[in-house]
Amino acid sequence: MSSRFRGGIPMSVVLALALVCGLWMPASSARTHLVRVRYVMSHRSVLLGSLPSYVAQDKGFFKKNGVDVHFLSGGGGGTTLRLLSTGNVDFAEGGLSAAILAAKTDPNIELVGDKYYSANVIVWIAPSDTKVHSVQDLKGAKLGYSRPGSATQRLLQLTMRRAGIKDVKFVSVGGMGDNWAAAKGGVITAGWAMEPFLSEKIQHDGAKIVLRPADYVKHFYLEGIDVNKNFATKHPAAVRGVFNALAESVEFIRKHPDAATDIAATYLKAPKSVLKSGIERYLKDGAWNMKTDPKAFDTVIQGMVESGQLDHPVDIGKLLNQSYLPARFRTHIK
Repeated sequence: MSSRFRGGIPMSVVLALALVCGLWMPASSARTHLVRVRYVMSHRSVLLGSLPSYVAQDKGFFKKNGVDVHFLSGGGGGTTLRLLSTGNVDFAEGGLSAAILAAKTDPNIELVGDKYYSANVIVWIAPSDTKVHSVQDLKGAKLGYSRPGSATQRLLQLTMRRAGIKDVKFVSVGGMGDNWAAAKGGVITAGWAMEPFLSEKIQHDGAKIVLRPADYVKHFYLEGIDVNKNFATKHPAAVRGVFNALAESVEFIRKHPDAATDIAATYLKAPKSVLKSGIERYLKDGAWNMKTDPKAFDTVIQGMVESGQLDHPVDIGKLLNQSYLPARFRTHIK
């Protein structure tokens, strides 16, 4: 093959001129720069609700939107949000009440989104031989939740108030496995459970649902998403990119539930039949709906006031920054 173009100009000269003029670039230099995002998500490694984040990684949606996301699995409540306050992470997803308090009290934290649009995603279970057959039987019961300030604690307390059940003891036990062990051992009456743990225990370990918060709480967000303000100010496109990628993931799950089940099975280590059932239920309940619902925020804020977490309601329209969400998910809040 000739090393010269027509006219006798050496190939090396042509390539040198192209490089100088920016007409040709090596493939590695042409790649889009990815912004590194550190994201802590409550119980990510064990909850089906985290599936959109796994899909976004598996299908390349994060990189498509210009971000390289590194996840940590947090324990819930204020513990998860403290990592954001110290600057150890850029995104933090935890109980909505904790997310609201963090954004309200810390000038370096901003509330930018929500997760789990349904109280259906969490229930309380007990061994099948339990004496609890209706919510009225929970009077005097010991009910477990994860950690102080967590979404499980706030939803449980709110549900009991809405159900009119008093004399209930709320016990901080930890994760779902610890709650289930405590329930089986008689330490507590019932403990919290979510998919896929819920279906596994019902199908294989004699669990029975004794409390469904959705029977009493219609509009609800289980978790909130906060960002570090310094990071968001420096990388606003990256914050938008994270939400765009998650929105693509939810749409992928809706259109391809079988493929989404395969992805879930890779990361969550549960039987596909259990995962598929959970995905179908979450889609039916709209658990991954990213559209902002002011009434759901109002429910959580009212519960925070009633429990003494807040002296008075906060203006969610001012506290929540929806500008990073895709436009179709934003809602005008009066």
